[in-house]
Amino acid sequence: MKLTIFITVLFCTVYQSTWAQAPKEEGRFTAAILAGISLSQIDGDNDASYSKVGFNGGARGGVRFGKKMELCTEILFSQKGSAINNTGEIFHLDYIEVPVLFYYKDWEAMTPKNRKYMRVMIGAGLSYSRLVNSGVFRNNVWVDPSNTPGWVDPFAKNDLMFMFDANFFFTRNWGLNVRWARSILSIIGEGNTLRDVNNPAADPLPAFTHTIVIRALYRI
Repeated sequence: MKLTIFITVLFCTVYQSTWAQAPKEEGRFTAAILAGISLSQIDGDNDASYSKVGFNGGARGGVRFGKKMELCTEILFSQKGSAINNTGEIFHLDYIEVPVLFYYKDWEAMTPKNRKYMRVMIGAGLSYSRLVNSGVFRNNVWVDPSNTPGWVDPFAKNDLMFMFDANFFFTRNWGLNVRWARSILSIIGEGNTLRDVNNPAADPLPAFTHTIVIRALYRI
C-alpha cells in the first residue's frame, strides 16, 4: 500500500513538472526520472565491501539559475542496509528519501535539432529519509522482527545524510548518475543499540550508513 501511494505521488510530480515547462523549449524548470542500484554498508559490521545491493529510483525536479546553476530536489524509494559476508546476515532498510542538491553545470553540447544542453552536472547537498520498512535476512531467510524473541527494532525512523553527486549526459535526454552519501545522524533510535540477537554480548554496531548509487537518468 505504501509503495502504491509512493508511485502515485511520483507520477503526479513528474507529470506536473513536465506540463509546467512544456510551453518553452528550455524553461526555468526541469524534470527527470532516475532508476538504478544502491551499494551500501553500515560502519562497524566488519565488512566494508558495500555488498548490500538495493534499488534506488524516483523523480527529480529542478530550477535553473542562469546557464550553469541548478537547484534540484528528488522523491526516491531507496533500499539501504548492510550485508555481512562472514555471517550471512543482512540488515535491510527501505526509505522514502528527499534529497536537495545544488549543481554546477558545464561542457555545452548541441542536439541534432540545435537544442543546447550541458553534458556534466556536479553537485552536493543534504537528504532527509523516512524509514518505511526494516528487517533482517539470516542465511537467506527473512527474520520477521515481530516474531523473533528478544528482538527490539533499533532503527530510527528518520535519517539525515550529506551527499556528492555527478551526472554525465550522453544525449540531451539520457544520462548516467553516480552518488555517494553518508549518514550525519545515527540510524539507531534513542536508547537502542544494533546487536545480533544470536550474540547479544557482542559490541553494538555503530550506526552510520555509507551508500554508493549508480542510476540511469532520463531527462524530460
